[in-house]
Amino acid sequence: MKNKSVKTMVASVLAVGLVMSIPASAFAASPGGVSAFSAQSVDSSENCAQILDWLGIQIPRHFDSQAPYKVNTLPESDPNYWQAEWETQVYNYKMVRNYPTLYTQDAWDAAQSAGTVMMGLHPESLTDANKQQILAARDAIADLADHQLKPFSDGINGEVIYLWGDDIPVTTPASDLQFPLVNYEGEAVYDNADFQPFLIPYLLDDPSSAKGTILVTSGGGNTSRSNPVEAYAVCPEFNKLGYNCFLLQRRVAPYNNDDIVMDMQRAVRVIKYNAESWGIDLDNSLLAVSGYSGSGGNIRTMLEKFYGSITPNQFDPDYVCDAVDAVNSDVDVAHLIYSGAPIETENPNLPHMFIAVGADDQWEGSLELFKQAYDLGLDPELHVYGLNGHGFGAGMEGTSSMTWMETCDLYMQKVMGYAEIPFTGEIPAEYTLTQQVHVNWFPIGDDVTVNVYTTADGGKCLFTFFGWGENIMVEGLLIGGHVASVTYDSVGYFGQDAAKMWDLVDPSAWVPVN
Repeated sequence: MKNKSVKTMVASVLAVGLVMSIPASAFAASPGGVSAFSAQSVDSSENCAQILDWLGIQIPRHFDSQAPYKVNTLPESDPNYWQAEWETQVYNYKMVRNYPTLYTQDAWDAAQSAGTVMMGLHPESLTDANKQQILAARDAIADLADHQLKPFSDGINGEVIYLWGDDIPVTTPASDLQFPLVNYEGEAVYDNADFQPFLIPYLLDDPSSAKGTILVTSGGGNTSRSNPVEAYAVCPEFNKLGYNCFLLQRRVAPYNNDDIVMDMQRAVRVIKYNAESWGIDLDNSLLAVSGYSGSGGNIRTMLEKFYGSITPNQFDPDYVCDAVDAVNSDVDVAHLIYSGAPIETENPNLPHMFIAVGADDQWEGSLELFKQAYDLGLDPELHVYGLNGHGFGAGMEGTSSMTWMETCDLYMQKVMGYAEIPFTGEIPAEYTLTQQVHVNWFPIGDDVTVNVYTTADGGKCLFTFFGWGENIMVEGLLIGGHVASVTYDSVGYFGQDAAKMWDLVDPSAWVPVN
């Protein structure tokens, strides 16, 4: 009995307090004057695991993981054991569901399924079957340690890239920052109280070769992150299309909208600030932000009030800006996916916009945003997908919304001027001089690069460019330095433009044809 008492004291004080360096505030004086740990679960560490093993407390395998799991330290004989086990595993589930690329897909899916079941339990009225469901969730989460693919560590080669340092801007009143595990009146708090916003990198093998980089943020209003159908599905598909992606795990309720959007603005800056060291070429490729429903609303707020050089200390005076906050937070393209509404802003650098919505959704706001963006000269694109409602994410099976990312890819490359395909046909040997001009009146685009060729005697001209999915060639005769007639038009449409294109030629800009 004496030995058991010693072990109990060590479990509550030494193993937890001394090894884990728990602050004094975590201890409470017992009636007998002995200090005791006030919580039933602790953060994992190797030393604490060894001591708890000596105490006879079973340690799940994930205890030694780098991820900050918690472990229930109560013995099963304790009357509070099952409530503590439920609280511990709910914490672990809320944490681990944020790490989709840390583990193998099958193991991660199993943990999500078991955790979702456990979240629906009421710890004060657990049946034997419910206890088995808690254990099933615990075992599925513990099994992740055997299926870890990369380090949990902070950094581009790990699972997390934390957005903020020790200082994080907060405008939500402290009294509103409550984090009950579950609200049984129907509202769940999505994150644990110690959640810190971060990025998950989805990079190409050669990040510098990417067509662009996309910051992807799931919807879920401002109360959750609907990652499984949105960001977790979208990022790998954009990878396949040749883009680097960063998945943003932003703050959600109880934080207010400004705090949430400051995470998005900070994410843009973190990517820009670190792009060169991460091997990402933002000088020759685009940067886009992709939002869905609620996160699309966050994008609109960012474009309205958190753009350019605007910094967090303008909203939270206690926040101290760092070097990252000095980076411009504008982006090239915004994806507003089932999240359209007009924007009220003085932002002088609004991005191009790709807007998509289901025909069975509320599409009127998307149409209004398209009209606004078009009038502002932002070259927007709008798609309304038939037989689709709200939340089609990466695409609703069996409908045309499954192609929205491929369409978006084409749009981004075209609107940013990266889609120009050089003429690949054979240039006749008689054309020995060349230069490029830019045409802004063609129906195939506002800025079309045209290759112009002429002969050594200045008697003929040839124009080649890409449009309507093919290489186009127009040829003509020159008399007196002007186009006298068109002798060939490969599509029968641009012959009338030959003289106007020739007028753009700079006589001093000719270079030999390679």
